[in-house]
Amino acid sequence: MPEPSSPAPFPAPLDHRLLGGRYRLGAVIATGGMAQVRRARDEVLGRDVAVKILHPHLAADPLVVDRFRHEAVAAARLTHPAIVSIYDTVEDDGINAIVMELIEGMTLRQYLDEQGALPPHDAVDVVAGVADALQTAHESGIVHRDVKPANILLCDDRRVMVTDFGIAKAALDQDLTQAGTVIGTAKYLAPEQVRGERVDPRTDVYSLGVVLYECLTGRPPFEADTEAATALARLHRDPLRPRQVLPSVPKSLDVIAMQALSRDPEGRPATASAMRAALLAAAPDEAASAGTDHTIIGSLAAAAETPDSFVRSERRWLLPTTLVVLVGGALILAGVLIGRTEAGQQLIERARDVVSSNGQGGSAASTDVITIERAQPFDPFGSGPPGENDDQAALAVDGNPDTAWPTEFYSDRQLGTKPGVGLVVHLTEPADLQRVVVTSPSDDWSAEIYVAETAPDSFEAWGEPVASRAGLAPGPVTFELPGGRAGAVLVWITDLGPGPAGELRVEIAEVTVGAG
Repeated sequence: MPEPSSPAPFPAPLDHRLLGGRYRLGAVIATGGMAQVRRARDEVLGRDVAVKILHPHLAADPLVVDRFRHEAVAAARLTHPAIVSIYDTVEDDGINAIVMELIEGMTLRQYLDEQGALPPHDAVDVVAGVADALQTAHESGIVHRDVKPANILLCDDRRVMVTDFGIAKAALDQDLTQAGTVIGTAKYLAPEQVRGERVDPRTDVYSLGVVLYECLTGRPPFEADTEAATALARLHRDPLRPRQVLPSVPKSLDVIAMQALSRDPEGRPATASAMRAALLAAAPDEAASAGTDHTIIGSLAAAAETPDSFVRSERRWLLPTTLVVLVGGALILAGVLIGRTEAGQQLIERARDVVSSNGQGGSAASTDVITIERAQPFDPFGSGPPGENDDQAALAVDGNPDTAWPTEFYSDRQLGTKPGVGLVVHLTEPADLQRVVVTSPSDDWSAEIYVAETAPDSFEAWGEPVASRAGLAPGPVTFELPGGRAGAVLVWITDLGPGPAGELRVEIAEVTVGAG
């Protein structure tokens, strides 16, 4: 696959040119592998528009021009609040262009380049809006074929919109390998596109999965030194899971992204609307406020100056507040009906524990929780200095189960020649320890718990484990301890669980320590 070259310049200056006797060309808005987009003034209707002009090397090919016009006409029939409208096609002295609705704002590409990953709920808002637009196109028989951040617009009037429906087919159907036709696109192509096979709506679902992945992690799932290597990488392996790149990615969104990125189209959501429904159903406290009005994204200035300016969902505070009110009411009623009995008193105490745990599912137990001073990775058998992702250790004790400390990646679930790797939790002061609760999104992993008055430097000095568990499932796991005074706890990981070689690791989202 040859590397794409820069598009050839237009043979004559286009500034202020009157195109088709109607559209006065203005400043360049953007330039891509297929075309240059300019602001223009429609002198007949007296309105501002956007004009997309084919690059000369494509405009010289009659087959490309014919497809360009055909697809533009087909896309012009699409009516949806999140789809950029197409008004006209123009041919003027070798210049071929389409005239579109002018959108004031910025592309998602610009936002990601300037701001990095989106908060999960904003990623859901954007991708759900795009999925809704894609579904309308698919129902009209149009597959976009070039879903990517550069074709997703974040509007000043608080909408998300999609452009270039069907237009990419003009160039991409000609030859996926031709120089200049896949600039900026290889990262988002579905495997069947890379192989030159037939595409269908699931092709767009894959590309939208790439967009979701990049929104959540700040990077695409596949990156290589060349466009060809980037495109081919997805044919031979699956990417790292989003949570392996950024542990704070919610598990529900991690699952949706990986389903959309299935190399087999049969493994992806069957439709864009199915993907949208999954997104909107995911983790209500972290997911979207996206609705059918598509008023999702803040203005260009607000997005550039305050990344948190996106629309927020009231569900984040409404659901927990409602839950507390309902449980509180239940406590009052329980007190009136059975509070005088011993069983009733026990029931009330348990209910109070649920409320006071603030959604932790009892993972910290109802007894005294010991204050943790800090956490520190422990890798005494590593080839380099002791430590493992030291800069992320605090995520395991920050009180937020959506963030996590990860081990490094390993090729062997038994960590190769290492007997294990761990995380040391330092308590503010020694206490009588009764339990350790470890919350992890990892599956089928194993660990041992060690305790000491103060954390020793060597593994041998920790002595014998006081608790161990194997085959652990995702979520909180309680290690019951025999009791005894200690000021440090070692969570020692002995089995990373299954996964692709070179991509095995365990994540610890939260550690709490309980006294008697």
